[in-house]
Amino acid sequence: MSRPGTLYEAPGPVGRFRQRIFSVVSALAVCGMLAAIAIRLEASGQFDADKWAIFLHWGTAKFLFDGLVSTIEAAACSALVAFAMAFPLALGRLSVRPWIRKAASAYIEFFRAIPLLLLILFMVIELPALGFDWPALGFLVFAMALHHSALTAEVIRTGILSLPRGQREAALALGMRPHQAMLFVVLPQALRSMLPALISSVLAIVQDTSLGYVIPYDELLHRSQDVSSYAPQSLLQAAFIVTMMYGMVSAALLCLKRRVERRHGQKLARAVDVPGDVLTAITDLGSTERNETATQGAAR
Repeated sequence: MSRPGTLYEAPGPVGRFRQRIFSVVSALAVCGMLAAIAIRLEASGQFDADKWAIFLHWGTAKFLFDGLVSTIEAAACSALVAFAMAFPLALGRLSVRPWIRKAASAYIEFFRAIPLLLLILFMVIELPALGFDWPALGFLVFAMALHHSALTAEVIRTGILSLPRGQREAALALGMRPHQAMLFVVLPQALRSMLPALISSVLAIVQDTSLGYVIPYDELLHRSQDVSSYAPQSLLQAAFIVTMMYGMVSAALLCLKRRVERRHGQKLARAVDVPGDVLTAITDLGSTERNETATQGAAR
């Protein structure tokens, strides 16, 4: 048996035909727009060899690659700290104690409301005045961890609430305490369903590392600006190459997310679908029981 859709019905022949037409028209519109942009760039000389020659040098490629490594380093540190902070915050928002719940909610709402760029600038200006002599990476990671821990806490809380309540109630019925049921039963199951959303959070962190150029932190965008200042005629080319490098990292994370979603969907399908032989056995058993009941009734 296949699991039916629960949110919407599958489109019929007319709906599928309209979707195909819309897809073709959209693709043609995008191709036309890209062609117009390419013609405009060609007319302005942006495809000239001298504007791309600087990127053929090994020194420039290594310079940008080191910036990409710095970007990944900042994103990894920020993600680790943000996730370590997000789990206690999410559990705090679900706490039965009002003061814990209110404190966690206040933290999340406060740091979600502050723009990340302003938070980074505040850290760079105020923390050194308080005696925190950190490198640029430390200021960037601290600011991003505060901001993204609040965002990720809501993702984790939503994943926990999406789990059926029967899991927690069953754990409590077995004699577990509430915190044991949350840590050993609810949270491991919720993690599997929220893993794609957590990967999206990592992707957002990677993209937000580009704000480190205001510190300045020597990440990919800042290094592309250095290349542009050295070769002003290659400003657009540097932006294009850096965009492609960010795109490769984003594409890798998106592929990982789709793979996780596909595996999770396959596990759900195996859990919901009943094999044909099992269904036949159940049907035969039910028929046998009905026949026996009818025979006993006739004998009486």
